[in-house]
Amino acid sequence: MKKPFYVLIIAGVFAVACQNNADDAALERSFAFYGDTIDTENAITPAELLEQLKSFDSVVATVEAPIEAVCQKKGCWMDLTLGNGQYMTVKFKDYGFFVPMNASEKTAIVSGYAKVDTLDVDWLKHKAYDAGMSQAAIDSITEPEVRLSFMAHGVAIENATENKK
Repeated sequence: MKKPFYVLIIAGVFAVACQNNADDAALERSFAFYGDTIDTENAITPAELLEQLKSFDSVVATVEAPIEAVCQKKGCWMDLTLGNGQYMTVKFKDYGFFVPMNASEKTAIVSGYAKVDTLDVDWLKHKAYDAGMSQAAIDSITEPEVRLSFMAHGVAIENATENKK
């Protein structure tokens, strides 16, 4: 009578242990932090950010989105995909930190200040140069752009590795 009871106990403990490990693995995400260490648990989506900006001209937010591009000179800016065919340019507070140049296509969580901004021609040309665009493409930039921009005080990049240059 004791053997079946022990078998059930052992099977139950094993099942619970396996379930906890599966849950922990699903919840565990690895981030590298740049600038301030930020809370990665309550980030909003780009759609939620855009919804907030319908009511306000700027918002303080923590946003999670895929990285579209990163400055290839030193990692001093990045573009995040908004999911609507547009992207948001992220700069870093006080030029105080950079992100890895090989972070494109990873997921980032940025915390800071979002606003609709006018990016002047000089900045757009500088950004095009940093992105490795041709001189002809850089010279074709003649008008400022109105675009969503983000000033981050902290960035978390999922599964990031340091620059290899």
